[in-house]
Amino acid sequence: MADPRCKRIFAALSEYLDGDLPVKNCRELERHLKGCQPCLAYLENLKTTIQACRKYHVKQVPRPSALVRSALLQAVRKK
Repeated sequence: MADPRCKRIFAALSEYLDGDLPVKNCRELERHLKGCQPCLAYLENLKTTIQACRKYHVKQVPRPSALVRSALLQAVRKK
């Protein structure tokens, strides 16, 4: 990322796509995207990811196995 604004742009893209970003920030973000291929590529990737997640519906999250639960408990206890 050559442009230091890219980090801020990356952080704002989810809000932008959700329509939660203030208008002033949207304009700044859109101006930046016109001249920044990496940020534009990241935006397109984020859009694709969101679309894929919306298509995937889990009716019920499966219960983790005993081995997974044990590993999680050990990891929590170490902290």
